[in-house]
Amino acid sequence: MSRWCPSDADLKDLTVRKARDLIANCFFEAQKETLSRAREKLGAVPDDEKLRQDVKNIMAVTFREMGFSYDEPTKEQLGAVVMKLAQKAGAWGTPQDIIEHHQGLIGNIFSKLP
Repeated sequence: MSRWCPSDADLKDLTVRKARDLIANCFFEAQKETLSRAREKLGAVPDDEKLRQDVKNIMAVTFREMGFSYDEPTKEQLGAVVMKLAQKAGAWGTPQDIIEHHQGLIGNIFSKLP
C-alpha cells in the first residue's frame, strides 16, 4: 500500500498557508477511511470531494477551538493544530503507525518553512 507523500514541487516556495493545505492533504489521506466509515454510518455516500470538505471543516474548527485563524495561521499555530489533529486521529482509532508516518511527513513540511 502506498502512502501519501508531498512532492518536491509541493514543498517549493513554501508558505504557512501552503503548508496548511499540504497538511490538509496529509490529514485527508490519513483519515480517508475513518471519515468514509463515519459518512456511511450516517447513510451518506462518501466521495473524495465531500471528504476533503470534511477535513477542511475539521481543521477550521480545530483552529477556531484553539483561538487561531485558519486563514492566516502562523507557523507556531499550525504546529499546535497539527498536534491536536494527531490527538483527534488517535481518539478516532487511527493506527499509530499511520499517525507516525504522517507526523514524519508533516515534520518534513515544517522543516521547509521559512
